[in-house]
Amino acid sequence: MAVLFGFMFFALLFAITSHAAEISAKCTLCGMNIAGNENTAYEIVYTDGTAETYCCPHCGLYMHATEKDSVKSSRARDFVSGEWMDPAQMTFVFNSSAVPACAPSWIGFADKAEAEKFQKGFGGTVYSFEEALTERAKMPKGMRMKGM
Repeated sequence: MAVLFGFMFFALLFAITSHAAEISAKCTLCGMNIAGNENTAYEIVYTDGTAETYCCPHCGLYMHATEKDSVKSSRARDFVSGEWMDPAQMTFVFNSSAVPACAPSWIGFADKAEAEKFQKGFGGTVYSFEEALTERAKMPKGMRMKGM
């Protein structure tokens, strides 16, 4: 009985601390909370085994482009469904009037037609993944806040 209680205690403690870490996780590039930005998250696993989650493609594409030789794998969220996918298969809309995380916004879409439909409503420029990496690498590391 004591063993079962001890196991349950440690399982509960692990769940609480894991959830607390997830809630308090911040983008390592801009410091924005990851919580609340689930449909824009961008994750990179580097060749040294470390993994970083960025709040959005604005940050993730920058790190991916500037650290390309160190990127082992990556995944990003489709803005419409929230599903993780390979960003190389995605289409990105840059600088739309919608700013779900950082500005200028980069928003990833699984389907090019969805990106183009979004662009018609919110403006911006549509880029393939490779085009997005090239363009994002030319831009400053940081972001500007909306209204600045």
